[in-house]
Amino acid sequence: MPVPVFLALTNEQERLSVQKVLADLREGTVELAGHVETPDELLRLVAKPTPMIIVLSAQFAGNATVPLVERLTTNPSVQVIVLLQQEEFSLARQFIRAGAMDALPLSQLANELPASLSNAIRRIQKLSREQISRPFQVGRIIVFYGPKGGVGTSLLVTNSAVALAAYQPEPVVLIDLNLQFGAAATLLGLRPEATIASLAQRFQGEIDFEFLQPFLLRHEESNLRVLAAPSRPELAELVTTFLVERVLQVLRNHFAFILVDTSTILQDTTLAALDLADQILIVTALDLLAIRNAQLVLEMFRKLYPSDRLKLVLNRSNVRFSGLTPEQVEEFLNIPILAQIPSDGQVAVTSVNEGVPFVLRAPNSLLAQSIFKLAASIAGEQFSPPVPVAEEVHEGLFRRALRFLLGEG
Repeated sequence: MPVPVFLALTNEQERLSVQKVLADLREGTVELAGHVETPDELLRLVAKPTPMIIVLSAQFAGNATVPLVERLTTNPSVQVIVLLQQEEFSLARQFIRAGAMDALPLSQLANELPASLSNAIRRIQKLSREQISRPFQVGRIIVFYGPKGGVGTSLLVTNSAVALAAYQPEPVVLIDLNLQFGAAATLLGLRPEATIASLAQRFQGEIDFEFLQPFLLRHEESNLRVLAAPSRPELAELVTTFLVERVLQVLRNHFAFILVDTSTILQDTTLAALDLADQILIVTALDLLAIRNAQLVLEMFRKLYPSDRLKLVLNRSNVRFSGLTPEQVEEFLNIPILAQIPSDGQVAVTSVNEGVPFVLRAPNSLLAQSIFKLAASIAGEQFSPPVPVAEEVHEGLFRRALRFLLGEG
């Protein structure tokens, strides 16, 4: 059955050039299914998981074409090929990072478009084979980023991932992109034999879920899957931006929630995850350096990403000796706080030392309850955390007698 091709082009020259290539292709591989005139029409077209190829002009939505490609390619059944007016490497890279399968200059269309269409057809056929055994799914990528070390980002993302995996029905995976000093496996009490570095050593430019699965550890208590950070800092250099992009794209088709831990340094692999994120949770704390770094990062991120993707998480929000309040942080950074996580050294340190997430070890604690609220804001109504159980109070004889004499009991 031929794959439908829709054209979203801005001028007659592009239309004629693409139609000529399509006419020369082997019969039965593709068919011209129609022309699309507006971005809204294009978004309605891809709303259903119908396999298709879209040949899109780089100027179709003006400056909003790159974000449009991101929205189109959240449907993995859609393959997007972008036509550039001229050879612009930086623009081509933006489109590919946004999810386009290829970006071709108009001058090379006759030579390169047939191969791009063939690759798109192969991807669609492969996806169709995979979906025979599983329902269609487009997962959400949630990236946690702490612009200052020591604010507790890894502990928060790990416990959030466990909470989501344990208390809602959809599959969850955690990726540790703190490539030099990743802590997720340790915080979960796991000893990984396979890591993202060992995946990188076997990566040959293409990847599918069958290839990726053996590298995903399982946290038995919550059924969370984990792609661990390299076991040694020097192995971090094996992990490329392209590998990170492909891993996230594959996992998005198999998991409802993909949580990503990142390092403080804004290296290329971190930026690759941020570019694909549906939500970016910026983790800060009530100290001046952390707030200053959050301000600098927000200034940069607001230029790169839509404001509705950016969320603020305030860790150790009940610490008062800093002289700062959550309300002051919101006003200074000009962003509402999505979640306030209180400080509880005893619960947190015990959890770290034992390798048992505190959302499982101490679900009644204020610390765990705040993570459940954060997880609920991510997952919505399908998240069902455990109901807090009132702790039984044991009073001594003297205390009961004193209460009786005071008329309290």
